[in-house]
Amino acid sequence: MAKFRAVKSSFFARRALALLSVGVGLYALGTTPSTAVAQTRGASQKLEAIRQLMEKGQGLYIAGNYQGAAELFEGGFQQYPYSAFLFNAGICYQKLNDPDRALGKFRDYLKIDPGAPDAEKVRQRIALLEVAKGAPATPEVPGSGGSGGTDASVGGFANAGSAGGGAPPTSTAPPSLDDESAMRSLVVVETEPSDAPLRFYSRVDDSAPPFKLGGQNPGWKEIANARAPANLTLAVGKYHVVVEKFRDFNESHSDIDVSPGHVYQFKANLSQGEFMAFLRVSANVKGGYVWLDDKKKERPFWGTTPHGELVSAGPHEVLVEAPGFEPLLAPVMVNHGEQKEMEVAMVRVGYGMLRVDSNAPEVKVRIDQQPKGVWRSGTEPLDVQAPSGPHKLTVIADGRKTFEGMIDVPRGQVLPVHVKMIPRYPRGAAWTQAIIGAAVIGTAAYFGNESNKIYDQLKEDRRTGRLEEGDSRATKGRWFAVGADAGFAVGGVLGILATYNFIKDPLPESSLRADKPIEFDDPRKRQPVAMNEPPAPRPSRARLLPPAPALPPPRISVGRVGTDAPGVMIGGTF
Repeated sequence: MAKFRAVKSSFFARRALALLSVGVGLYALGTTPSTAVAQTRGASQKLEAIRQLMEKGQGLYIAGNYQGAAELFEGGFQQYPYSAFLFNAGICYQKLNDPDRALGKFRDYLKIDPGAPDAEKVRQRIALLEVAKGAPATPEVPGSGGSGGTDASVGGFANAGSAGGGAPPTSTAPPSLDDESAMRSLVVVETEPSDAPLRFYSRVDDSAPPFKLGGQNPGWKEIANARAPANLTLAVGKYHVVVEKFRDFNESHSDIDVSPGHVYQFKANLSQGEFMAFLRVSANVKGGYVWLDDKKKERPFWGTTPHGELVSAGPHEVLVEAPGFEPLLAPVMVNHGEQKEMEVAMVRVGYGMLRVDSNAPEVKVRIDQQPKGVWRSGTEPLDVQAPSGPHKLTVIADGRKTFEGMIDVPRGQVLPVHVKMIPRYPRGAAWTQAIIGAAVIGTAAYFGNESNKIYDQLKEDRRTGRLEEGDSRATKGRWFAVGADAGFAVGGVLGILATYNFIKDPLPESSLRADKPIEFDDPRKRQPVAMNEPPAPRPSRARLLPPAPALPPPRISVGRVGTDAPGVMIGGTF
C-alpha cells in the first residue's frame, strides 16, 4: 500500500519546505505589479509555479550554485514580475563577487518596490557595496514608505531600525557572510470580501511576547499597510498581519513565520472572522491526481502533485492516484489559519505490463505457458499484464522459429518488447535426399539379393557337376553385385546428407529486443502511439543461447564411391 506522512505543522510552521498559503489574488504594494486573481485552479497553478521557482532557486543557492540560482531568479522575474526574485538574484551576484550586477538588481528592486518594508535595509546594502567598490555612495531617496523589517543577514550588516531612523552602519562586512537566510520570500494576503484594510507588523525584539490584538505589543513594529489583495517581499523573521474592521466585519489576525526563499499565501474569511487553512499535497510522483473529499471521484480532480489550495478548516480526506502506483486515501485535519503539507510516498503496484509486437504477420503470446493473446501486424502492440518479476515468454508464429526466453516484468511499468521471428530453414532438400537415398538403397538391396541367389545356384550346380563353362548367370550375378555395391554407396551418401540437412540450420534463432521501461498510459491524457520498430534498440533482457553461425548450403554430388568411403557397405558376394 502507499505510504502517507503528514509533515509536522503548526500555525505557519517553521519547516523550511513548508509553504504557508491562503490566497489566490495578487496586489501591488506601492508600484509593485498587481494582478487580481480569482480562486480558480489556474490561479493556484500559477502560484504553485512561482513557489516551485522560488524553492528551486533557494535550493541552488544553498548548494553553492550561485550562478544557477541567479539565472533562475532572473528568469522567474521575467515570468512573474515580483520583486523578491530581483533581490534574491542580487544576493547571488553578491556571493559571486559581481558587485555591478548585484547593485543593478538591488536598484531595480527599489525601483519596482520603493515602499518595500526592507527598503531602508536595501539602501544600506547598496551603500556598503558602493563603498567596497570605491565608488561614492548613492544619496538615499527620501520617502521610502514602510519601515525596515527584520533582516537575518544583510551582507553581514547589523540589524537596522525602521525607515528613516538609524544611519547606515560604517563597517563593510564582506558580502560572503550572507547565508541562505538572506533570501527574501513572497507573502500574498487576500480577504473575502476584498478591499479590507491590512496592517503588517514585524517582531524587532526576539524576546517580545506574542502579538496581541488591541494591545501595546512592545517589540513589534508596523512595517506596511495596504488593502487586500496585497503582496509583500519579506525577509526571514516573524510577522503578524491584522485585517482591520471593514464594513460590518470584525478584526481578524494571524501570525506569519517567514522562512527564506518561499511563497506564503493567506486569505481571511471575514464572515467567519478567521483565516482559512491552506493544504498542499506533494508526492514522489510528479503529476499524481489528487481528489479532496471525493473518494468516489464524482467531481474533477482537485489538482496534480504538487498542488496546494485554500481549504476550509476541519477534517478532510485526500485521495492520490497515479498510473502504475497504488492509490492512497488518507485523512487530514487542518485548523483555521493553519498550513499543512502532506508528503505522499506512492508505491508501485505489484504487476507490470509487456507491450509485445513482432515482424511476423501474426504471433501468439504465452507467459509461463499460459496463452495471453494474439498480436497481428497493423494493430497496436499487445499489452500483457503479469506479476512483476521473471517469467518465461513464448512467442509462436506459423512458419517461424518459436521464441522462448526469460524476461523480467517491471513493477508498475510497461516494458516494450519487439520479437524478431526468424523463418524456419526449409527442409525440402533433406527430404528429397532421404527419399532418393531410401529408393537407391532399396534397389541396391534387391540387386544384392538377386546376386546372392545366382551365386548360390551356381555354387550348387558346380557341386553337382552340372555347371557349364561360360554360364551367362555368372555375368548377370556380377552385374547385380556391382549394382548393389554402388546403390548402397550412393544411398549411404544420400542418407548422410539428408541427416546433416535435417540437423543443420544456417539461420539465427528468433530474438527479442526490450526497450527501456516506460510509465503506464495515463487514461486522462492522449494515448501514445506505439511503434513496431522504435529507433533506439536496447540489449535483450531475455537469456537466450547464441544463434548458430550461418553456414553455406552444402553442395551435393553423386559420383564414383570407393570401398573406403565412410558408411555401411552392403553388397553382393561377387
